[in-house]
Amino acid sequence: MRHLYNLCIIISLFPILVFGQNEKRTGSITGTVVDAETLEPLIGVTAVIENTTIGDATDLEGKFSINNLKPGIYRLVFRFVGFEPKIVPDIVVGSNRNREINVKLSPAVFEIDAITVTAGYFNSEGTEGISKVSFSPEELRRSPGSAQEFSRVLTALPSVASQGETSQDIFVRGGSPSENGFIVDNIPLPDIRHLRVPAGQSNGPIGIINSDLVSDITFSAGGFSSSLGDRLSSYSEITYREGNKERFRGDVGANLAGFSFNVDGPVQDGKGTLLLSARRSYLDLIADAIDAGGAPRFSDFQAKYTYQFNKNNKLTFLNIYGSSLFESSFADAIDEGQPDAVSNGNDQNTIGLNWRRLWKNGYTNTSISYSFFSLDQELRDVFTENPSVDFETFEQSIFLRSVTFLKLNDRNSVEFGTDLKTELNKFDYFIASETNLAGQLRPDFIRNDEANGSLASAFVSYSVQPASNLDITVGSRVNYNTYNEDITFGPRAQMRYQATSRLAFNGAVGIYHQTLPRYLISQNEEIANLRNTRANHFIAGFDYLLSRDTKLTVEFFEKQYFDAPVLPLVNDIGDRGYILDSFGQFYNTLEDNGRAYARGVELLIQKKLAVNFYGLISGSYFRTEYRDFTDVWLNRNFDNQYLISVIGGYRPNNIWELSFRWSILGGRPSTPTDVLASTNVNSQVLDQSRFNSERLPAYHSLFARVDRRFFFNRTNMVVFLEVWNAYNRTNVVGEFWNVIDQRVDENTQFNLLPVTGIKFEF
Repeated sequence: MRHLYNLCIIISLFPILVFGQNEKRTGSITGTVVDAETLEPLIGVTAVIENTTIGDATDLEGKFSINNLKPGIYRLVFRFVGFEPKIVPDIVVGSNRNREINVKLSPAVFEIDAITVTAGYFNSEGTEGISKVSFSPEELRRSPGSAQEFSRVLTALPSVASQGETSQDIFVRGGSPSENGFIVDNIPLPDIRHLRVPAGQSNGPIGIINSDLVSDITFSAGGFSSSLGDRLSSYSEITYREGNKERFRGDVGANLAGFSFNVDGPVQDGKGTLLLSARRSYLDLIADAIDAGGAPRFSDFQAKYTYQFNKNNKLTFLNIYGSSLFESSFADAIDEGQPDAVSNGNDQNTIGLNWRRLWKNGYTNTSISYSFFSLDQELRDVFTENPSVDFETFEQSIFLRSVTFLKLNDRNSVEFGTDLKTELNKFDYFIASETNLAGQLRPDFIRNDEANGSLASAFVSYSVQPASNLDITVGSRVNYNTYNEDITFGPRAQMRYQATSRLAFNGAVGIYHQTLPRYLISQNEEIANLRNTRANHFIAGFDYLLSRDTKLTVEFFEKQYFDAPVLPLVNDIGDRGYILDSFGQFYNTLEDNGRAYARGVELLIQKKLAVNFYGLISGSYFRTEYRDFTDVWLNRNFDNQYLISVIGGYRPNNIWELSFRWSILGGRPSTPTDVLASTNVNSQVLDQSRFNSERLPAYHSLFARVDRRFFFNRTNMVVFLEVWNAYNRTNVVGEFWNVIDQRVDENTQFNLLPVTGIKFEF
């Protein structure tokens, strides 16, 4: 760790010595402004730096350019008659750097001259804003305690709970990680996590999404539109930025995610742009210092190429590759009291093309992509050194997705499209004879099988504005899959009523379906015939603008699960866990009459960076339960009941920034260990009569961060230092049976941990 800090200091001082001469330093802001609904470029929009007369107006292609700006951080105000004015903060302009931004303006809610309306940081988004939150690149970069990791940024929201700092798993409104969906540039990603295991859980603190490449993220915690499917809880729609259109530029950096290198620029005489990124972690080098109990290694490579044929047609090529490996030796396992030495390797890749076609009153996005995920996992018993678990899986899919939006007139629009997916999945499992968590001795479990199938969906949504302050969207999604040959219908509706310029009421209802995880389908032909799990969403709430830069949102939600997989009353397992929450279990037979629910209330106060202070306060209280195979309602594994996050930041000038985050998460349900039974077999056996009846301690921690920017002649740099778990709280995320000491032991998260990072732009 000492050598790592010394290296960061040397890197930090080098540009100061080399590029510190006092010469003229300037940058620029360029971009495009489009209609938020149709994506049509808007002509004549004024883009002005706030509280100045410096600016530009968009041309025939909706483009603007503001040049010869001193390095610093700017706020731009966009105004156009008939559209809501908008403020875009946190625009960082560096020396010899062009900052590109793409802005979407929404049609004005009230029929008045938009120029007389005070510009704000939040815009009325119609029904598209229900249960949604967006993040800008700067908000992702500076989020305390995230190390720019996408999943940890989301845990600041009231609807998202986490497993702790050593996992990317997120639990949205009580749902499991497998209930979350992800789309990048209209190309679906099967997953965004490194070190995923077949049941859907992951290990390691780093994910595949590189926040340096992100231009926008919209996260929906429920009630999402008919265009998104095969997920029960949430969707993240991610847009990667395009390469710079003026010249090649790049940056190198290092943080908890590892070492990174990004480069982008114009190609093919400016008609195309190229963006390349590569990262390699160094967690394996500091595993002992952070008490990781092993050596996790991550790397990823990402590329985006865009080609603008003309103003109406754009082609995007995207490739996202990730590789990860976690290894713990026998010595590591014995030191931790774990029963097995572990080797877990993942490789995954998504490659795709998206064609965007603009029409006179709308657009079509059509993508085709290929994805694969491979897993090679082996666990060896610390006493016998024989394999106890050996998994090899290879999952492939081809996905065709098309979405069309058409604005029929000022008050009516329609969205429709289709999703087509073909899968080829190979599963090779071996689990040695063991005593399971219910104390039952299970024989060797061996499977070598395929789970191949196809999924098809068609969707349509119709939006109407019966009054200038009322938006209503109704739609439906029809799904079919060859695994169980079920045809399911998912009607959905959203409503937003803008009572005043500050106050709006929201509501959404919908039926959502998700095909069973393929690792379950592969275990038995009868399981493949089970019905898709269904969740009914009910959401109601309001948002209120406390000021132009501060918004209060309150939402009430309920999710009712039906047709979930569940053990039959008579079974050879005895584990009462909810199937979709139980990672790593294998079943000979299941039924599809399971029930569950999640309900709660959420509060979110967002203050954007209007002057020099920003903040966020989020809180929720919720309950989530399921009905087990004995017909008893029990707590789901992720029933934390409450969570609170407070984030604050202060930027006194363009070069310094101080921020913090404090979070508390209610203790997860836990099942007491049957110590006598566990001692007899030297393996954890749970007291199934008290399943999830107790709770772990509450999980809370403080993160503090300081950022320092440097603007040199032709280069720029930002350095940050974070302190994780600043008051050194011992946070427990689970219990396990220590096979060496033969006692119940605790899985804990990071102790007090300093994290430093640097990014150098050239």
